Amino acid sequence: MNRRQFLHTLNANGMGAIMLPLIGDSAVVEETGIEWNTPKIGIVSVGGIGGSCLPTSGDRVRSLPHLNRTVAVSTCGAELYGINADRKVLVGDTKTLVNPRTAGLLTQSAVPDIAEAVAGLDMVLLVAGMGGATGTGIAPSVAQLLREQGILTLAFAVMPFAGEGGQRKQVAQAGVRELRLHVNALIPFFNNDIDPDAKSVRWQSAAARQAPVAFMEVCRSILNPLCRPGWVNIDFEDLRNTILNQQGDCAFGFGFASGADGAAAAATRAIDHPLLGRGRLQQASAVLMAISAPPHVLMLRDSYNAVRTVRKQLPPNAYVIYGAYSDQTLGNDIAVSILANG
Repeated sequence: MNRRQFLHTLNANGMGAIMLPLIGDSAVVEETGIEWNTPKIGIVSVGGIGGSCLPTSGDRVRSLPHLNRTVAVSTCGAELYGINADRKVLVGDTKTLVNPRTAGLLTQSAVPDIAEAVAGLDMVLLVAGMGGATGTGIAPSVAQLLREQGILTLAFAVMPFAGEGGQRKQVAQAGVRELRLHVNALIPFFNNDIDPDAKSVRWQSAAARQAPVAFMEVCRSILNPLCRPGWVNIDFEDLRNTILNQQGDCAFGFGFASGADGAAAAATRAIDHPLLGRGRLQQASAVLMAISAPPHVLMLRDSYNAVRTVRKQLPPNAYVIYGAYSDQTLGNDIAVSILANG
């Protein structure tokens, strides 16, 4: 049964959004027993910063039930030991000094292990820190391997704080330029986009969690709509077209709100999110947005208002796809996420 037939069956049965338990590579709608093939999506982290962004076991159960696999790649054995990943790949040996210029060469010896670790995946969310040795040097080589395997790759590049100095910034920028050549799309995460005076990042421990929290929301907002049916659906081809058929980097934002105008307010917060911002959205050529809420909260006009709020910030010819989904965990909130490209 193809996707159109599947959705037709859902509509015919008057069914809304249903959480799908994974069985192998398929999801099953319990009410009908229908199987629906889901894309196999994995997360690949490179280096220490990338490893810190990997979801915990609790995160996977609560927020990412459709995640197929996590893979950690690093040049540090001790670092890998402390990372929670399904597969771990050590590049080089613990006695080898690593720098951005030589790290890519070290990756060649680990190609068979990395290829085996990502085998069978349709899409990878690649996360790495830029500016150091491992992420900057190895992430482009890993991305090249993924592309050679025919795996759709969206990279999340964590950039250094301005206070880390001009040299590290230059190394990070060079790493991003190289990484961009080998991925389908890239989301740069600029640490300085998160206001250091904001209450949420007053403490160092909170600042260190900004990138992992943002990356988790990227994963949740991409994985869940692709792997479960909703009231209005986004599928893998929608994501592929949004990423592959556009030029430029991606930007991502998300927001939550409640109340009578909760959908429009959540969309506004997503637009104003530090990772996105109105200036970037005004240059976008394609946007993928997901609206989530419990069934008793989201009305048709809410979805319309959220889409209209985002549409006002876009160029007239921008390509927009939206999905609407049930999420009982949100209480009375409405969540809106935006992935923009171009």
